[in-house]
Amino acid sequence: MKTNMRNTMKRTAGVLTVGIAAAMITALFFITACTKSGGKDAAPAARAVDFPRRPVEMVIPFGSGSSSDVFARQYAQITEKFLGKPINCINKSGAGTIEGLTYAYNAPADGYTILEITPSLLIKELMNESDIKFRASFEPLIKVQNDLQLFGVAKNSPYKTLDDLMAYAKANPGKLKIGGVSPGGLDDYIANGFARAAGFTWTYVPYKSGSEVKAAVLGGELDVYQDKMINFLPMVQSGDIIPLVILSSKSYPQIPGLENCPASAEKGINFTQGSWRGFVIKKGAPQEVKDILIDALRKAYADPAYKEMEEREMTNLSPGFLEAGDWVKEWDREYKNLEEVFKQLGLI
Repeated sequence: MKTNMRNTMKRTAGVLTVGIAAAMITALFFITACTKSGGKDAAPAARAVDFPRRPVEMVIPFGSGSSSDVFARQYAQITEKFLGKPINCINKSGAGTIEGLTYAYNAPADGYTILEITPSLLIKELMNESDIKFRASFEPLIKVQNDLQLFGVAKNSPYKTLDDLMAYAKANPGKLKIGGVSPGGLDDYIANGFARAAGFTWTYVPYKSGSEVKAAVLGGELDVYQDKMINFLPMVQSGDIIPLVILSSKSYPQIPGLENCPASAEKGINFTQGSWRGFVIKKGAPQEVKDILIDALRKAYADPAYKEMEEREMTNLSPGFLEAGDWVKEWDREYKNLEEVFKQLGLI
């Protein structure tokens, strides 16, 4: 009798042991799967570090209401649902992006301060306008978008095609005038970088705002108008501007008003520079923190809400997304190109 009881107890203990082991394996598998999934519904407890524990700050080194400001605020709103904490946007636009750069640089390297950037930050470094060396002090998270740039002329201009314009420019160096915002800025680089690649020179005239540039073109003060797609196209569709070239590897005849507008690459001109936008953080943040930020920003890029925004702003025409490793290489290439053009102009 006792022997039977002992055997029964052994069998029961064995069953319990196997059951407990199976339960432990199942639980371990579940935890591992949740950790690896990285999906937007993954529990925050699955993260390697407890980040973020509070709201994250996004520094916008541009004025309120500017295209870069609107973009950053909308993107932050999409990103925060994947990050799990609010993203508070602040404008620090003084001294032409230097205020924002300085603010982000002085913040701790803990991942709680993200800086939105455009090519302006590379230009500030090149022009030595700040003691803070951008590329040495910050590292990329992701690049999100490109803006396509176009050149055109007023409807009463004698130049109806890019070939007409370049023929005159080559025969009359420096006589044609093209405008933009600020000397030694991105518009200056785009105007003169294109001319350099095309083999002619013209005169760049800086203005305080885009609206002043438009008025100068329509009023006959400037020969050539340049702007990003979203601002340029309404001028074409109203009949005020004749598009001559889009700085791109391909043309976009499907867009009303651009049916006959060639791309710079199609005309044999190796210059496709426009603006772009992305996000960086100060160097020194833990890799796990960077991974969490990148994951949230990447998911925001794929979100339908961003795709709608991208289509509305016409930044979906030239895909701008780049991972950190590829983007930092692009910084170096672009910096070198900026340096060559600005040296030729005598700006550095």
